[in-house]
Amino acid sequence: MIAASSEADATVQPGGDQYISAALGRYARASPSSSAYNSARITFWICIRVTTFNNDLAAAIETLLNPSNVDDYIRCVVEHVFDPDSLPPTSLLHPRFKEDIPLVSDLAAFLWRQCFFYALPRRKQKKLKDSMDADPSMSLEVWRIVKSAFMEYSMKNPSRSSEVGEVIAYVLVQHLLKAPQVAAKMALKTSANMPVHGLDGIHAAFDAGAMTIFFLEAKLSYAANAGAKAYAESAKEFLSDRKQYLREYEIVSDLGNLDALSGDEREAALEYFNIMDQPRLKRRERYVGVVCYSEKKNYANKIPVGPGPIEKHEDHFADLLRSELERFRKAALKHLKANGADPAKCFVFFLAVPDVNQLRRDFYAAMGLPPPADIPEDEDAEIEEEENA
Repeated sequence: MIAASSEADATVQPGGDQYISAALGRYARASPSSSAYNSARITFWICIRVTTFNNDLAAAIETLLNPSNVDDYIRCVVEHVFDPDSLPPTSLLHPRFKEDIPLVSDLAAFLWRQCFFYALPRRKQKKLKDSMDADPSMSLEVWRIVKSAFMEYSMKNPSRSSEVGEVIAYVLVQHLLKAPQVAAKMALKTSANMPVHGLDGIHAAFDAGAMTIFFLEAKLSYAANAGAKAYAESAKEFLSDRKQYLREYEIVSDLGNLDALSGDEREAALEYFNIMDQPRLKRRERYVGVVCYSEKKNYANKIPVGPGPIEKHEDHFADLLRSELERFRKAALKHLKANGADPAKCFVFFLAVPDVNQLRRDFYAAMGLPPPADIPEDEDAEIEEEENA
């Protein structure tokens, strides 16, 4: 494998030696046998090979993206934008509507189906897919395996309530950041040898000669402000725990989904997660908070059912939610700063549902499990205006 270089952004073009001569500028006028020309020619080909390899690695990482028709179930009202004057990048989302009714149960069923990809390592996914191709009745076994993973997790962690939030985080980071999951944390969390604390997800994408690693924290909350605060506190806890930080990289290297790649791309991808032996490889680390919260005020602000465009109810709610952007972003910024996080390295995605407990109940019903205990409601957790943030 060719090591990354500062010239890795060179553009690959066809044309052989004639193109090289044109591209080398002043060296093109030199004799093809001159040392200056040959040195430049070698450098140019190194740029081409590095760029080609980077493109191949980016394409290989993209193959780990799983199929998901997110737009059918979740609408992104505000897409995140990196603006140094408006940090952190923030997205606002909500479930799709059927006329005037938000489709929460449909969203829950969709999230349950996505658990095949979220909860199972790639190797196990492939094995089960092959089994279903040979015998469609094996789909029942697949359902049992995925369901048992959540049952084991719930029994092992009765006090944790964010399991559906973790699936939402997986789905949204795939969709909004185009970053595949590189370790199936649910499968690892059910292992007797795996500590239950740590990140809710690890995703990655390769671009411009650098690997971006996304560390995910999922929060379910009765209010957006409380969820943003919990995310910021979790990010601080993770960043202050060097041992757990290194452990997350080891998980990807030793137990992650990169084994599904092959050849040079597999080895190169794994090297980016070997931070002890490869400290100089180009990496970015970003912290993603996905907050699913109960949005009572705006769901209660309805317009009458009547003739006209059927999407008017969803559009009305989308406009109301869009108006909350600065309030939510400033609240997230306040909490991130209070916990020592760099907001330029963070993303916050808010998913507004009518009731997070109803979403959890619908999710468990889709699994065929009894409903979990409700998350306690905090009536004082309403988000505040952050005019001076």
